[in-house]
Parts: sequence; structure tokens; C-alpha cells
Amino acid sequence: MAHESFEDETVADYLNQHYISIKVDREERPDIDHIYMMYCQALTGEGGWPLTVIMTPEGHPFFAGTYFPKTSRYGRPGLLDILSQLNEKWATDNRRLRAASEDISERLQPIFAAAPGSFDPKTAVHQAAEKLGNRFDPLYGGFGDAPKFPTFHQLMFLLRYHRYTGENDALQMVQKTLTSISRGGIFDHVGGGLARYSTDTYWRVPHFEKMLYDNALAVLTYTEAYQQTKDTAHKWFVDSVLHYVEREMTSEGGAFYAAQDADSEGQEGRFYVWRPDDVTAALGEELGELYCDFYDITDEGNFEGYNVPNFIETDVETFASSRGLTIDALWAKLRDANEQLYEWREHRVHPGTDDKVLTAWNALMITALAKAGAAFHRSDYVMRAVRAANFIEKQLVRQDGRLLARYRDGEAGIVAYSDDYAYLIWAYLELYQATLDGFYLRRAIHWQKQLDEYFWDINLHGYFLSGHDAEELIARPKTVYDGATPSANSVSGYNLARLYAITGDAQYADKEDKLFAAFAEMLNEAPTEHLFLLMASLLVYGGTTEVVAAVGEGNRDVEDFVESWHQAFVPEAVILEPQARGEEGSIYPAEQNQLTVYVCRHFQCDRPDLDWKSAIERIIATPPRF
Repeated sequence: MAHESFEDETVADYLNQHYISIKVDREERPDIDHIYMMYCQALTGEGGWPLTVIMTPEGHPFFAGTYFPKTSRYGRPGLLDILSQLNEKWATDNRRLRAASEDISERLQPIFAAAPGSFDPKTAVHQAAEKLGNRFDPLYGGFGDAPKFPTFHQLMFLLRYHRYTGENDALQMVQKTLTSISRGGIFDHVGGGLARYSTDTYWRVPHFEKMLYDNALAVLTYTEAYQQTKDTAHKWFVDSVLHYVEREMTSEGGAFYAAQDADSEGQEGRFYVWRPDDVTAALGEELGELYCDFYDITDEGNFEGYNVPNFIETDVETFASSRGLTIDALWAKLRDANEQLYEWREHRVHPGTDDKVLTAWNALMITALAKAGAAFHRSDYVMRAVRAANFIEKQLVRQDGRLLARYRDGEAGIVAYSDDYAYLIWAYLELYQATLDGFYLRRAIHWQKQLDEYFWDINLHGYFLSGHDAEELIARPKTVYDGATPSANSVSGYNLARLYAITGDAQYADKEDKLFAAFAEMLNEAPTEHLFLLMASLLVYGGTTEVVAAVGEGNRDVEDFVESWHQAFVPEAVILEPQARGEEGSIYPAEQNQLTVYVCRHFQCDRPDLDWKSAIERIIATPPRF
């Protein structure tokens, strides 16, 4: 629509003569996008992007829709016709139009509110798992039909459901989906990184745009799946994605860019697709033939005459055997080939990179790096997370201490939203879990205080999307629906549960209770749309395990303890040092100047244990039941 209409001189002239045109970057202003998208859905029954809204100078919409061609065709009204009709109506009866649009805005206010009630966690959690199972694609993984989105929080929920219930089908859904994604064309086998979604049900042909948040959530999910299954393919996938992020999506200051475009040379995916002769020219006859056979690269092509590398239908063991290779030897050849193709591809025209730095998405990648660094003993991953967190603290915090949402070309701006805060708190908690460095816990607490101060609804509870100091719009919504990324309220629920488990401060538990009550009816009625908050409910209603590691002076065993701890997937548990509990920390002394572990379940502690390795094994072996 941007090329078809907004760059067209006829459309532009008409708009400039009769309207004031405003184009909104939805990544910088999610509050505006959310409010008017909700209006569009309420008024028309559908939504999506591009979003077209025509409104009064006061911001009250009186027309909303999505895509419109320049002129009417195929029964769809054209933008010029719509503009002309509305201009005439405005010229002759704008008083009535203003009154009607203001009245509609008032009537639709309830769609931005929470839905209080009595939350039934057990029913909601089990229904969510059942509904995901009903929508699961057993052949190719994922949920529903094309287009298929990775939607990693669905898989993170199922991993926890498996842990809390022992239900193996949940784990199998995760394994099938992750394996299929890593084999499909949605994953860039040549350069690493994950595209936004698959246009087909097989994960073969993607929409080639790469978003930072998708790659962050992918790293989180594959890392947790590795902790649970020890599937080394998951580890390799994580390393590949993080190598791509470091090479192509990291600024000199250590922050992360937002996205890479799908298009180059005027064609979607041009940078990423191949023909057999391209591959042969780069790799030679023998290796080129092997590569094409393995990665589904043919003369016919699998995408508009070209090919997106994938091995969805390839049995790796059979393929290796047919070539007289071991599996390891085959992968060595293929990885060498991908490196050569990467160098070859570097000579093509690159897709554009959206180099703005968004606090929320950076925080997601910090969270992912911290978790992967802890699980795979990669201190360099943790250091990259710390470097990016330092960038946010240095460049995206206003002089009065208010967090900002966006940085680009040396300029930071836009007061941060609740998801910026929620994700940053999550990032600091993950850094604390990876290092047990109290500084990161204190930063999490600091930002939680500010989130409460600017965003908490003291009357009806829950967090607003925008702060009370933000620009005043026609509504102040609260988001709890988990879309491409989990909502601010969902992640806040998860953070509050872990902050309470770590610090023992009851104020977090009180706020958590109010949060669940505020959104109870939404959770009860549509549990699969709020899976991240259901993950928090497992911690709250299933109970947390708090593992206090008391260290004797000069004792270095704590590093070994942290390293061992992150080998396993124990989402119900947090680790902490006694200092995290403030004055109460003195009740967890280190015995015999050795590392002493206190295993507590919902704050009820076992006897101190010097055999911390056995303590970890017992925690792994005795998951909570829900």
C-alpha cells in the first residue's frame, strides 16, 4: 500500500489538499497501534496491517480498515474513493461526524480494560494444553494451518506443562516443532537466524524478514529444550542464531538492531534464494551436487523458480549412508559448504537493516543470552548480555531516571512502555540467575519499582501499556494477550513470582494476586491466548522451589554450583544467595565454611545440605505436580 498509494502523486496530492497524513511506526508507538487496531477490529470485525484510520483532530476515529487499493477493484473500495466520500461528508456534516466518533470512542472504552473475576488456574492450564494438542500438526509440528508462526511462548508453556504434569505428549509437540523449524527454510541455513514466519505449513518458504524478538525467543526456547532433552541439535541451533546476531545485528556499542528486511533488489527473499547453478559455481560440481540433493535445491525450485534451502523431507542418516559418510562427516561437509555459500552470498545486494535499538527487544535478547550462557557455559554469551544491558542503562535512561524506548543515531527518545520495563526486569533476573551477582537483582528491583510507579492501575489493578506521564491518547489500554511477543502483564506476572521467590518480599506476592484477579475472566475464557501468564500461574499456584546457596568466605564452589544448576530444566526453581533476602539472609549460614545449600519449597526449607550435587539431583527428580 505504501508503494501503490502513498507514493502515488494523485493520492499524495489529494491527501495533502484535504487531510493531515500521519504515518506511525508501530514499533516506536505500540500504544497508538494497539488503540486503533482495537477500534478497527471492533468496528469492522477484522484487523491487520497496513492499518488505515481516518479520525477527527481530537483523535476519535470515524473510519478504519486495513489494505485498500488505490482505486476500487474486485469489490474492494479504493483509497481515492474512500477519501473523496469522507471528505464530502466532513465538508457537509462534520459536526455530526465529530459527535458520532466521540460517542463510539466512549462506548468502546471497555475493550481496553481488564476483566476481573475469580481465576481457576488448574482448569485454565489443562485446557490450554488440551487446546494446543487439538491444533497441533503431527506431521510438521507447529499449531494450525499456514501461515505458521513460531510462537515460541506456546512451546515454553508446553515444556513447563511437561515438567509439572509428566505429560509426554507436551514434550513431543515441542520436540517435533523445534526439529521441524530447524530443518525448514524459515531458518537461514547459510547465514543463521530465523525468519518471521512460514508461508506454508511445512516451514519451507518463509516471509524472509528477520526480527530480533523472534530470534531472542527462539534462543530461549531451544535452550530450555536442550536443558530438558540434551538434544545437541538444539545447542547447535542456539549457537548458530547467536553467531548471526553477533555478526549482523549488533552495534558497536553492544546493543542489538531491530530487524532485517525481506526484500533486496526489489524482490522478496532475493538475497536468500538459490538456483543449482549458483550453488555449483560456489562449491564446485561434487560438493555442489551433494548440497543441492540434501537441501532440496532443484531446477524446478521450491519458491518462484528459486530455492530456499531446507531438509524437511531428508532423512539425514539414510542420506549419509547413501553417500558412504558418517553423519558427523556429512555435517562437516555441509557446514563447510554453508560457510562457502555465505561468502558467496556476501557479494549480493544485502537487504536493509533496521538499525534502531528498542529497549524491549534488546531486553529479550539479553534474557536469551544470559540463559544460553548459563546453560552452555558460554561466558562470552553472558558478557554480551551484560554489554547490551550497560548500553541500555547508559543510552536509554533519561537524566531523571525514566527509561526510554528507542535509540538511533545517537538520539534516544519516547518514554518507555510497560513491556520495555517488564522485559528489562526479566533480563536482569536472568542475569542474576546466570551469575548470582546481586547487582543484577538490585537493578531488577529498581526497574520493578518504576514499573509500579508509572504503570500500575491502583483502582482496578494490572499494568497499563503507557505510563501516566505519557502523551494522553483517547484510551489507556492494558495488554495481556500474548502475540508475537508476550504481553507486559504476562511477563510481569512471571517476574513478580520470581522476585517474590528470590527476595521473600510479600509486596510482590500481593501485586501478583491482584494481577491474576484483574485478568481472571480473560484467562478462564481464552487460556491459549495468555500462555505466558499461565506460566506465571504455575509458579504461583504450583509453588516455587527456592534454593539458597550460602558460601563460606573465599569459597569458590558457588561457581561450580551455578554451572551445574543450569544443566537441567527446573522452571519452578530459583537460585539465590542469602543476601537476596536482606536481614533474613542470616538464617542461611554457610556451615564448616563450605558451600551450603538450603532447598525450600514455597519458603519451607529442608535441613542445610553440604552435598549440593545430590541436592540438585533431588530437585530435578521431584518436580512439583499441578
